[in-house]
Amino acid sequence: MADTHLQPPSAVIFDMDGTLLDTEAVEHAAHAAAARTIGRELPAELLLQFVGVHREGNLARLHNLWGDAETPLAFYRESDRLFEEMWRRGVPFRPGAMELLDALRADGLPLGLCTSTRAPNAQERLRAAGILDRFATVVTVSDVTNPKPHAEPYLLAAQRLGVDPMACVAVEDSPNGLKAAAAAGMMALLVPDLAPVTPETQALATAVLPDLHAVGRWITELHG
Repeated sequence: MADTHLQPPSAVIFDMDGTLLDTEAVEHAAHAAAARTIGRELPAELLLQFVGVHREGNLARLHNLWGDAETPLAFYRESDRLFEEMWRRGVPFRPGAMELLDALRADGLPLGLCTSTRAPNAQERLRAAGILDRFATVVTVSDVTNPKPHAEPYLLAAQRLGVDPMACVAVEDSPNGLKAAAAAGMMALLVPDLAPVTPETQALATAVLPDLHAVGRWITELHG
C-alpha cells in the first residue's frame, strides 16, 4: 500500500474505460477481431499491456511487434470501426458504478473524470451512457501534453476542480492510470478489471478494492 496521508476527500476523480464503463472488454474483442481481419497475431499478454495506455504508445508496441508502420495503422482503422459498432449497441456499467455516482452526488462531492480516450469520443461515450453531466470536469488525452502514466492529467483535473491533489481520491483499473494518480499525490484506489494486480501496483495503490461498491464504503469510512 502506498504511504498516503488519508483524509476525507474534497473530490473524487474517475477513470472511464474499465472503471466506470465496461468498455475494456469490448475494446479487447474489437482488437482481437481486427488482428484476425488483417491476418496478424496479437498475443494476449500484449493486449493486457494496452490497458490504460494512450494510442501512440500502443502503436509503438505494434510497430515493434509487426516491424512496419502501416500495419498498426490498418489494425486501428479496423479496430475503431468494430469498436464503434459494438459500443453503440450499449456498453454496460462496471458493477456498482451508478450506485457510487448517485451516492457521491448526494454527499455533494465534486466529481471529475480523467481518461486516455480522446475528445470528443470520451464525452460522446459518457453522454450515451447518460452520465456526462455528473462530472464537473472531463480531462481527456487531448487536453494534456503528457498522458498517463504521467501525473499531468490528474493534476489538471484537480486544478480545474479547484482542489488540492492530496485531497482527491482517484479511482482506476489500470497500472498506467494508477501510476498517474499516485504521481499526482492522490489517494489512488485500484479496482482491477482486465489487468491483474502485481506487487508494483499493490505498492502504488492506497487501497486495492474488489469493486465500486467497496470504493463507496472506503470513502464513507474516511468521512467517519
